[in-house]
Amino acid sequence: MQTFKAISFNDQITGKSRSVSIAFTSKEQPFYETVEKLTSQEIRNLIGINSYNQLCDKAHEERRNLSQLIKLLLEKALTDTDNFIPASDMTFKNSKCIPFQRWYPYIEGYSPDFVTSIITRHLHQNCIIYDPFAGTGTTIYAADSLGYDTYYSEINPLLQFLIKTKTTVLKMPLADRLDLCKQLQGIFPQLLRFNEAESGFANDNYKRVFKKSVYFPSENYSKILKTKTFIDKMEESPLKSVLLTAVLSSLIPASLLKKQGDLRFKTKQEQAKGIPDFAEILSQNVNNICNDLKNPVKYAMKQNHTCIIENAKKIKHADCAKIGCVITSPPYLNGTNYIRNTKLELWFLGYLKSDKDLRHYRDEILTSGINDVRSSTQITLAAPITSPLYKETINLLKENAYDARIPQMAQCYFSEMHGIFDGLKSKLEKGADLFIDIGDSIFNNVHVKTDMILQEIAESMGYTAIENRKLRERRSKNGQTISQKLIHLKYIGV
Repeated sequence: MQTFKAISFNDQITGKSRSVSIAFTSKEQPFYETVEKLTSQEIRNLIGINSYNQLCDKAHEERRNLSQLIKLLLEKALTDTDNFIPASDMTFKNSKCIPFQRWYPYIEGYSPDFVTSIITRHLHQNCIIYDPFAGTGTTIYAADSLGYDTYYSEINPLLQFLIKTKTTVLKMPLADRLDLCKQLQGIFPQLLRFNEAESGFANDNYKRVFKKSVYFPSENYSKILKTKTFIDKMEESPLKSVLLTAVLSSLIPASLLKKQGDLRFKTKQEQAKGIPDFAEILSQNVNNICNDLKNPVKYAMKQNHTCIIENAKKIKHADCAKIGCVITSPPYLNGTNYIRNTKLELWFLGYLKSDKDLRHYRDEILTSGINDVRSSTQITLAAPITSPLYKETINLLKENAYDARIPQMAQCYFSEMHGIFDGLKSKLEKGADLFIDIGDSIFNNVHVKTDMILQEIAESMGYTAIENRKLRERRSKNGQTISQKLIHLKYIGV
């Protein structure tokens, strides 16, 4: 059985795009699985050929057809480039199809392949891996597959729930998962009748938290409130957890909102296409969960994974064994509000009962969005930040920012990261590796080189920089180029 990968090249004569399809035999499936994740741009960069005309000339010179040439050059490039990581591995894109990972689309996350590539290339001894910003547990999932125990921190109750649910299910024997699937298939038709009364508790909380905002079509909102009543009557069990996971994943698709960077209202044109029925979305999510529960036992967890402290900013207070490696992607300093983006799910779970609850979680998380700070926010440090680039950047932001909260946001962000680096020192083995996936930002044409500032901060505190590698480039709102980096630090002590 053959599989195919199409790659686009620009035709310099016509100015149009030309597609070249590469065929892979059944014996070449491992090679295909690597190539399939690459973008056309990544492939063109790897083989060193940018245009269709150049490709044709090279193929003529080598006396090969276009497909053969591309495969040959790709195989050589991927063999010679041990540190190459596909851009899709650095986002949630690939996780959308991975069993169990796809249960909740967390767009801020990276893929398990990104983590496994780091572990296999850099860790040569058994140790505990820590993720201070665990998200939906991708680092945990990937580390387990390679035989590593993990510690983690995660302050968002939604993400804590998702991690707990997935790890519980993944530790089940296959027979228990199959039984859980039967239970889910048995109870789900009862829910779909929507015979329960609407949850007055959830409705009252909605009004207190969101005031007069309308986030759902009325029919969907009614079904969601009835679903809340149905689930609240269930006893605590894996069945309740997986059904609740399916519901949580259905809320935004059934709403007037969408996640595109931040959570925002759909445009009139988008709403005109229609809002999907909540029951249909929920049915699809339940179906995905059932299919994953019936998967072979290779999707299993065998290691120990422990939340040592919810808030990474308080890591120095954690009671734990020594950590040999940190792999994480902190929130980017980009104005995104990571609590606001999950407000519908937090409301359904019952964590938001008033607008003060939103403020509470904003105050607890790592400051990364403009709404996370107030004009009265005070910044205190146990020790001063000694990064020259930090001082220069903050001064430029104060001079140029259109909003006084922007330099405050940056000061809070770096002071809190400074605190995490400091708190980690007593928890790390000497020689421990830290891998930090981070992006830079631009505010009012002031380039905030987040990776370099964090590197300077760390180097002043007993860490040494091993590598600062560009992973991919993207465009800011004003069209300027910004980058995603992977910082590799090592704790050498002071």
